[in-house]
Amino acid sequence: MMSVKDKYSDDEWYLIATVPSMVGAAMAGAGKSGIIGTTKEAMASMKSIVAGKNDYPDNEVIGGILEKAESFSDAREKAGAFREKAMADLKSQDIKSPDEFNSYMLGNCKQAIALVTERSGAQAASEYQQWSMTIAEKVAEAASEGGFLGFGGEQVSDGEKQLLAKIEQTLNVMT
Repeated sequence: MMSVKDKYSDDEWYLIATVPSMVGAAMAGAGKSGIIGTTKEAMASMKSIVAGKNDYPDNEVIGGILEKAESFSDAREKAGAFREKAMADLKSQDIKSPDEFNSYMLGNCKQAIALVTERSGAQAASEYQQWSMTIAEKVAEAASEGGFLGFGGEQVSDGEKQLLAKIEQTLNVMT
């Protein structure tokens, strides 16, 4: 039986699979949340990525990204290989600042959307876009910015609002 991954080259699938994590990482870096807030944002990113399986149960792309590993050692091996590839990719792009990372992430969003639209269809692409936007929103809302030890401050900082607007525009979704 043909897997959704068979519709894409290894590099194309890697791009599509990394966008949700990159969106979450970019949003986490957009605010100054401190250690507690950063932990909350990382958890929000992971939870909203995994929620894609339930939120879009018929989406072959999201399902393919979130397919379960066959064993713990298989999962660990895949995660390690993924991390190594991601680090090499960022290094090859010579990314040295959050703004450079954000630009790179937004460019990857555009490429991934085009690929998913072309190979898996408009419905799959629309859900992939909405899923990615939800990840960004959940991370932005996970921790207040500018407070002390998680108290006070504003729920979504100006930096997060600006990045959310850029992601929304790039993903072409309405929130």
